[in-house]
Amino acid sequence: MWSRIQDKRATVTPVRSTEVQDDRIIPFSRAVAAVVIVVLVFAFIVLFLLPEQTDRRFAWTIHPSMTAMLMGAGYGSAIYFFVRVLTERQWHRVGLGFLPITVFTWMMLGTTFLHWNRFRHGSLPFELWFWIYLITPVLVPAVWLVNRRHDPGTLEARDARFEETVSRALVATGLVLVAIAAWMYLDPEGAVAVWPWGLTTLTARAIAAFVALPGVGWLAIAADGRWSAARVMIGTTAFGLVLLLIAVARSWHDFHHANVLTYVYFLGLVGTLAAIAWLWIHMLRRIEHEDAARCDPGTIA
Repeated sequence: MWSRIQDKRATVTPVRSTEVQDDRIIPFSRAVAAVVIVVLVFAFIVLFLLPEQTDRRFAWTIHPSMTAMLMGAGYGSAIYFFVRVLTERQWHRVGLGFLPITVFTWMMLGTTFLHWNRFRHGSLPFELWFWIYLITPVLVPAVWLVNRRHDPGTLEARDARFEETVSRALVATGLVLVAIAAWMYLDPEGAVAVWPWGLTTLTARAIAAFVALPGVGWLAIAADGRWSAARVMIGTTAFGLVLLLIAVARSWHDFHHANVLTYVYFLGLVGTLAAIAWLWIHMLRRIEHEDAARCDPGTIA
């Protein structure tokens, strides 16, 4: 009798697992992405395209324009990410992105309350800002928690896991960025004193949230290990870096040219973009090599 019960359990469990771990993006996740895209488009237009008009069009007045454009670049790259959430069919390709976004929304909500008196209360931009960062710190992790059970955790047909050296580099980079974000958030006065362009304690904490985004992202990518799960996040980061370089070119006059961190910041953007390009090419070649080896075992080198 007990052996028959065990046999029944053994036949039922795989069916339940297959039904749940189908790697699909559920309608709830797509609906959230669609709404978020609309909000992000408006934020990108105001901050990246019209950075001098934040005194009328944003939740608080931002000076100089480089800060506004940095935030706009972050929102612009988020547009790309959530468009991919709408268009992808497999959850695991976008799922990791919700983890850094969750941390970002928590930090922005904290920044709002810590600098409450700096906002343009009673204005429509502030009302939108407040409700967005009151809802998204709960909504974004809810999407991840609800949809993550559909991820089977397996590789795609043409996929690979990161080598240990790459994973270590991702972890190291992520930890450095998270440490910088934590320092800026906990000691905004210290960040104001050394940052390569002018900040306030409010903008220092806001920028800290944007620094935490890729930091947590690299850690999440390293923890997962699948190239297919990392591609969208890496592409999002690359797009954001391109926008940031455009912002630097447009707002170069805002930088303190005698500050060595000005050039460290610029070279960091360029170097990270180059590293992403190398990683992308490296992983594609590795997958091609493994495919060729599977087709012809005698060609393994």
